[in-house]
Amino acid sequence: MKPIICITGPTASGKSAWAVEIAKSVGGEIINADAMQVYKDLQILSARPLPSDMQGIPHHLFGHISGHVRYSTGAWLAEVQPVILDCLARDVVPILTGGTGLYFKALIDGMAQIPAISSCAMSSAQELLDVQGIDALRRKAETVDAIATKRVLGHDPQRLLRIVSVYEETGRGLSDWQSDTRPVIPKQFCRLAVVLPERQALYARINSRFEAMINNGGLEEAKAVFQAGYDESLPMMKAIGLQQFFPYLKGEASLEQAIDIAKRDTRRFAKRQFTWFRGQAKEWTSVNNHSQKKEFEANIPLEIL
Repeated sequence: MKPIICITGPTASGKSAWAVEIAKSVGGEIINADAMQVYKDLQILSARPLPSDMQGIPHHLFGHISGHVRYSTGAWLAEVQPVILDCLARDVVPILTGGTGLYFKALIDGMAQIPAISSCAMSSAQELLDVQGIDALRRKAETVDAIATKRVLGHDPQRLLRIVSVYEETGRGLSDWQSDTRPVIPKQFCRLAVVLPERQALYARINSRFEAMINNGGLEEAKAVFQAGYDESLPMMKAIGLQQFFPYLKGEASLEQAIDIAKRDTRRFAKRQFTWFRGQAKEWTSVNNHSQKKEFEANIPLEIL
């Protein structure tokens, strides 16, 4: 069968454009592996490919989910598997690209079948955060599952809430559930590349790209989401570059302040992605220049037996 190509990397690293170039050369189609590019509401601020970016290459699982949906890694896995199989059945190379490392990890390493978490367990964890704060939530997470908590960098309430609520619901740690997994797509069928540009060059590109987003309607997009009145706990509302505009739209900050904070937070997000990929994608081919990309492309087999 045809190989399955996976291209990841930090935000603004150029992975989407490279994936299109590969698709043109091997007869492939692009499949989204970015958690924010699934949302209809975030065309600009998620840097979702425009028709001009696609260059006639079919793209799948982009901009098809309402912001009201609590989309998850499990939901993505359920959607991506039939798309991959359809490509292979048509003798087309599936090319997955995006910056959500957990999507690729779930696809290649497997994902635990954790039972649905009740509203009672989620409310209990949320109450701890609301009443005692993020430090208390982390201490609780460390108590119930030190292994999973160690993987959480900095203050990440969403992931800490998940750790605590899973334990409250099931009596088992999240890491215990995650140890009982099997791959969806075995690694031997995949060709894996992570784009890791020089750090300062990437930060400069992030700044200039965000300026372009503003010029192309990013602020108007954020305003539309703000006026729609979405629940701020929804996954879409965590998008870097979206939430940073809300203080400006509430009259609590200037536009210049909002833009500066959005750029800063995007750079910080890219730094966290670097850390994650270096720790979790050690078996992937690391590329950071044109010659390394061409070497990776040259080693893509026409078929995997």
